Amino acid sequence: MGEFWKRLIFGALFVIVVLGSIILGRYAASLMLMLVVMMASSEVANLFPHEPNKSLKDVVGCCSVMLYVFFFVLSRNFDSIESGIYIAPIFFFVPLLIALFSKKHDYVSLVGASWLSMIFVAMPCGIMTLFYNEELMGTDKGWVLLIFAYILIWVNDIFAYLTGSAIGRHKLCPRISPKKTIEGSIGGAVFTMLFAYFINRFLLNVFFFDNLISNVEVLFLALGVVVFGTLGDLTESMMKRHAGVKDSGSLIPGHGGILDRFDATFMAMPFVFIYLLLI
Repeated sequence: MGEFWKRLIFGALFVIVVLGSIILGRYAASLMLMLVVMMASSEVANLFPHEPNKSLKDVVGCCSVMLYVFFFVLSRNFDSIESGIYIAPIFFFVPLLIALFSKKHDYVSLVGASWLSMIFVAMPCGIMTLFYNEELMGTDKGWVLLIFAYILIWVNDIFAYLTGSAIGRHKLCPRISPKKTIEGSIGGAVFTMLFAYFINRFLLNVFFFDNLISNVEVLFLALGVVVFGTLGDLTESMMKRHAGVKDSGSLIPGHGGILDRFDATFMAMPFVFIYLLLI
């Protein structure tokens, strides 16, 4: 199988699994996100220097899953969300305590990998479960907004790549990601904003919502997705470059690991969630 067809087939399967889980409802989506946290946290641990055993993965994975489950519990109860904001930081002391009393872990690697995974992976995945909270989102169709955000992220990725391949000349951040170009980023932003505008005007506000997001607001939403998605992509590229690896893993043939597929999502989704609460 050629590389192009491999990327196409497994990319399509990835989209089907993600969107299918979201459409099936809170529990299917939460299970999918739990698996993402477990696999992505393992990849984060692999990017840090450690002894050739799985103990670092176990600690990083457990800390990340605990924080994710905490967010899932919050998503079930609107009244507990405010108090949960004050409780969540406690989870970041867990890897500190483990590192202090453990004799087989490198302190910096354990705490660094755990905190990075909790902030970059577990929290964004936990925030995605909050889209199913009707009181918080102001609608029982938060899953539609979640799908919309995912599609915007993918549209930006696709058109940034196509535009950059066609007319890209000036590097965006050559030290971290030599293939990304300024022209590609601008092209991705333009197409994403146009796509968001037409989908919001002719689909979301016609079949799902009664002008929940105005046509002007959706343009800023799309622009934010582009900016934060690109930051997420660059953040993961910096992590891989520091570790001296090309891909974070090999779980998805032709695409790399879970971090490689969700890097933009991890940074863009918190922005989408906060933006929707503010407008």
